[in-house]
Amino acid sequence: MRTKDLIEVLKRFDPESNVRLCVNMPGRVIETHDTLWVADYGEGPQINAALDFRPFSVYVGCGLEQFVRKVSAIAVDLGDYDSDETTARVRDFYVVHRELDEPLTYPDFDYEDWLPPRTVSGEYNEHIARILREKLLRE
Repeated sequence: MRTKDLIEVLKRFDPESNVRLCVNMPGRVIETHDTLWVADYGEGPQINAALDFRPFSVYVGCGLEQFVRKVSAIAVDLGDYDSDETTARVRDFYVVHRELDEPLTYPDFDYEDWLPPRTVSGEYNEHIARILREKLLRE
């Protein structure tokens, strides 16, 4: 698998979801590993996991280009809204509450006290609803 293909697959998932590495041998799963780390060994970031199998060790790595460090918040589907301005504010709301390093369209807007509207289908977007639930539980 090429790095760009891996990144495209990862964009489909919620940025808050956990990543696990699974090592297989023919016919069975050897181990799943939750502890992954990113390191830079001089040629850009690498996703790494080291697993120790008796009597041999396995090293698994995936090199990433430096320019692919961030996945834009736009890669997450936040739904369709009645206007471009509302869509931009919902995106900004998501960026603020997920503490992403993304520029805001309306940086002076009060996203802490604002409640995003429902989508044009009348439902809350799943990502926005999760943020609102977390916010309500804190208060």
